[in-house]
Amino acid sequence: MKLFLFLATIILSGFQIVYAQDFIVKNNDDVIRGTIKGTDYFSVFISANDEADLILPARDVKNFFWNGNSYLSKGFATGKNLEYRFVKVIEMGKVNLYSFGGEKLMPVQKQKKVRFSPSIGIGTGTGGYGGMGLGGGVSIGGGRNMTERPAGAPVVRYFIEKPGVGPLQEIPIKAITEDSRKAEVKTILLQKLGDEPGLKERVEADTALNVKEVTELVKAYNEAKK
Repeated sequence: MKLFLFLATIILSGFQIVYAQDFIVKNNDDVIRGTIKGTDYFSVFISANDEADLILPARDVKNFFWNGNSYLSKGFATGKNLEYRFVKVIEMGKVNLYSFGGEKLMPVQKQKKVRFSPSIGIGTGTGGYGGMGLGGGVSIGGGRNMTERPAGAPVVRYFIEKPGVGPLQEIPIKAITEDSRKAEVKTILLQKLGDEPGLKERVEADTALNVKEVTELVKAYNEAKK
């Protein structure tokens, strides 16, 4: 009996390890499992199982799972072009909330031999991510040298999306100390969440609207719309 319990524990532990493992879903639905070494939000660096290290650009990836978080590839307008960048999922449902940047990133080790995969096309999402659409018309600053930011000065930007009701939109949560910004955040939240009377009152009465409170409002909206 003890031997059986011991073996069962090992098997269950193995399933947990596989389940928790990092993975990337490409546009052609191929899944790459391994250890993700980092991302600069324009590409993701993974040490794949039984393969050479890979650097995959956001345009070739639908989503990836790393350190317990999900990241999606979204299209952002940069001038006349559409550039794909990763965003981290904060809340997902009838209204989606994402963040961009701000993490401790591992610069890609350029001396390593890497293999680039060709672009397959634009994915529309996998599983619960399907049908979300692109963030057309949105442009964000910054560049590919995000890993060169001074330590202790992370840049985090937040984006909100109500699929089928307008494009991905930046929401200036971090600048909430400015009255004009506070009014802008309230206006955006009322547009996205205002069809729920209780939440509309909460948004109108809220004087802080910090990251935690905005996240809770979006979560409450998604729960109400299930």
